[in-house]
Amino acid sequence: MRFVHRPVSRRRVATVGAVVALAVGGPALGLGTSPTQAHPPRAADPIQAPALPGAPPIARADRVYTADQSSNTVTVIDPRTRTVLGTIALGDQRLGGDLGPQYLRDVDVHGLGFSRDGRYLDVVSVTTNTVTVLRTADNSVVSRTNVGRAAHEGFFAPDGETVWVADRALARVDIVDALHGGVVGEVATDDGPSKVLFSPDGRYAYVNHIRSATIDVVKVSSRKVVQRITGLADVFSSDMAISPDGRELWAAHKKVGKVSVVDLRSGQVTSVLSTGPDTNHPAFVTTPSAGYVYLTVGGQNATKIYQRRPGQAPLLVGSVPASGVEPHGIWPSPDNSTVYVVNEHSDSVDIIDTATRTRVDTLHVGQEGQALVYVAGAVPQGPGTQNLGRQGLDQPVRNADATVTAGPGHVQVTVRGVKGLDMVQLQGSGLTPNATYTAYAARGADQVPLVSFTADAQGAAPQVLAFVTFLGVYEITGVQVRPSQ
Repeated sequence: MRFVHRPVSRRRVATVGAVVALAVGGPALGLGTSPTQAHPPRAADPIQAPALPGAPPIARADRVYTADQSSNTVTVIDPRTRTVLGTIALGDQRLGGDLGPQYLRDVDVHGLGFSRDGRYLDVVSVTTNTVTVLRTADNSVVSRTNVGRAAHEGFFAPDGETVWVADRALARVDIVDALHGGVVGEVATDDGPSKVLFSPDGRYAYVNHIRSATIDVVKVSSRKVVQRITGLADVFSSDMAISPDGRELWAAHKKVGKVSVVDLRSGQVTSVLSTGPDTNHPAFVTTPSAGYVYLTVGGQNATKIYQRRPGQAPLLVGSVPASGVEPHGIWPSPDNSTVYVVNEHSDSVDIIDTATRTRVDTLHVGQEGQALVYVAGAVPQGPGTQNLGRQGLDQPVRNADATVTAGPGHVQVTVRGVKGLDMVQLQGSGLTPNATYTAYAARGADQVPLVSFTADAQGAAPQVLAFVTFLGVYEITGVQVRPSQ
């Protein structure tokens, strides 16, 4: 394993950072090319999701992974047996040594991606700005690289040799040498890139943003932005997904509860859907009869199902209630039979049968799951349980609504057992903009202040944290949130 940041070299990087901004409706750039026409996968490579109909069924070699932000782990699941095999610890569980001056491991394990051959997994930790590459066969660390500020989501390029990761605090995508470590290139983008995905044919990368209502289209061979798709529903798009035919992109807008549907052949936004508060991640599911998108909507604790209709706006055709709170990351199996959803505030994964559109199982995973991916062919041989532990598993977690004593708004309370203390997390919405509040815990007739916070200009408080011995001392249903005097 190497831990290195390799500076960008002009000798090694021929062209980076150029931007050509084209108007919406500009050249199609061949973006609708069938994935079998340009760069077909090697015969030995498995078919990865999202996939067109005809992929092999769920197999022993496949794995599902979740990125667990509070336990700083990656949970490893066998989808065939629906078994949690263990976790890969990339850092200390909160609040371990991760606040200490000598701490060197990862903090806030968040983003996931994988190589098309299924041999490697990339993990992005947002607070330490690290990209860790894991070997899926034995869960070992291959490389760890420091990248730019507030790195969020990254994905392997089709060559299987580099990981492209979006740096949210910058206007840049870093290109990481996956096997040896080090930043070996960069692409200048619009402000606040959030995620990078690649077209099925491998010719283009797509970048969404959290400070620009645009999608950047990057030609992989030149590492240049060759098209900028404008007109998205909001400047903040945390996540997105691309259809398996490469023709459509769904960009989720968490803060305003909408989705922009983009036709990648024309470079135009064709629909804007009002989907619900805390719209998180989309996933494409394609059957012989129709195409669908499963969309996690955290504020409604549901996964909504939309049918894709050529030439028309997508149609809402169903909704699957979550077993827990705040469904977030989502990914289908390549055969489109099953969808996996991680519940961020319940530390669980729901398994959805797409034929019946019902939840058929729930697994308990690491703490505060964010991204989730399904990787076909991850463990071709052997058990694939090497280097796994139990960090973050089987920990208590409780959820309730706090009582807001005055004024508008809703505050959700999540309490987790973490190392040494309990983590109390508040998530507020619809509060008085820019107002300051204090949360209190009840113990008998006593009201004990836990934490004070200020809502933003939209009346939201996305994540307020306090660390205290709570479970067994206070009742979660007795938490009150009061405007500060």
